[in-house]
Amino acid sequence: MRRGYEWAPANLKQTQNIAFFPAQALLNWLGSLFTKPNNPLPALLMSLSFGAASIFAFHALASRVLATRDAGFAAALFAFWPASSFFIMGYPTGLISLCIIGALGAHVRGQYWRSALWCGLGSAAAPTVMFVVAASYLDRGITLLRQGITARRSLHLALWVLLCASGLLSFMIYQRIRFHDALAFNAAQSAWGKAPGLSQRLHRFEDWHWYIQQAQSERQEIAHGLALWRQDHLLPGMTGIEAGVQRWVSSLSMTLVTVGLAAASFGLWRRAAILPFAGWCVFVGYMWFIFTTSQHLLCVPRLLSPAIALFLGFGLLAGRLPGIVGSAMLLLALLTSALEPPSSQAAIGLSKKPGPALSSQ
Repeated sequence: MRRGYEWAPANLKQTQNIAFFPAQALLNWLGSLFTKPNNPLPALLMSLSFGAASIFAFHALASRVLATRDAGFAAALFAFWPASSFFIMGYPTGLISLCIIGALGAHVRGQYWRSALWCGLGSAAAPTVMFVVAASYLDRGITLLRQGITARRSLHLALWVLLCASGLLSFMIYQRIRFHDALAFNAAQSAWGKAPGLSQRLHRFEDWHWYIQQAQSERQEIAHGLALWRQDHLLPGMTGIEAGVQRWVSSLSMTLVTVGLAAASFGLWRRAAILPFAGWCVFVGYMWFIFTTSQHLLCVPRLLSPAIALFLGFGLLAGRLPGIVGSAMLLLALLTSALEPPSSQAAIGLSKKPGPALSSQ
């Protein structure tokens, strides 16, 4: 990224850096001005700082909507969720989490313009934030309808949503000026697989065979990797086993996310409806992303961690279920955290591609 963005429409099958959003890269570049070139320390320190700040910010938000004990458990689960392992890898995961938590916290407090500023920064870090913007916009739009629509209120709402999306809009304007294509980042997604037609995407949403296939592929990949390992093909065997384990982690995490969001929906709908609503919007956005590519379920713990209501949901469950159940949930998070770090295959040299653009988290 030190040379800036590059975009070659003729090379759609090759990974290009225009697919990744600019906020973290810009911050890393600013940090590098004070160190030697190619020094990874600024990126790592920023990633860790944003991650640590997001944990404290989440605890503050949880304490506002949950009982003290429940908030503590929810914060512990957030801190030990597999995505937190990326806080020390230079990924923008911590920045994205901090922006979403800051935005939703401000929204809950009624500080809508502050929420818009957080969303604006976050929309320059990852497309995931736009699903939170959509949820916030719908929530405010419904409130506007109840209060009565006036020209002044409509103008305020329009300006507010523009500020929420300012990071993404700025990125698109940059692409338009430099590459004459405001959606170059979207076209670059084809490097990770050809998008199926709309009807096929919709069908995959309700095709339960596809979900069963995900579970079967985990067992098949692990078995294939073990077979290669026994034949002394160590690296291919290890890669196959690791891929199978990661799919298992994704399936387990998907189950936990669904349970957590459901619990949050029942427990927080009257107190802070925006939190579970935004979580479900992120969830649907992730599923749509998966179905618009040829990808399987992947990177679920990291890409769905912005659905922060899932942790609040488990905080609620921990306060109502026996202590052993709450402890079991935390242990599951620790287990998946232990298995998740190798999924950053680029970090251990096993992958030629860094993952889809949504995983720029």
